Amino acid sequence: MTTYKEEQDGLWEALDEAFPSNIKLQINLNDEVTELEMSRISEALKEHDGNQTKAAKALDLGRVTFIAKAKKYELV
Repeated sequence: MTTYKEEQDGLWEALDEAFPSNIKLQINLNDEVTELEMSRISEALKEHDGNQTKAAKALDLGRVTFIAKAKKYELV
């Protein structure tokens, strides 16, 4: 007797065969978070003409935390 899991796996395999895709959708959450932090910190610095205190406040981050992250990403 076929289990639900085996049936489901069979359906996924059939879909993969019917609609092959060379695109690998592998999401690395840490990489996404890093990219988002870098982007937002960079934007805040530009918006506030490099003023780290104002940029930190705009992002609702403590100044020390903001500066540490900016240095980590080599943005300051």
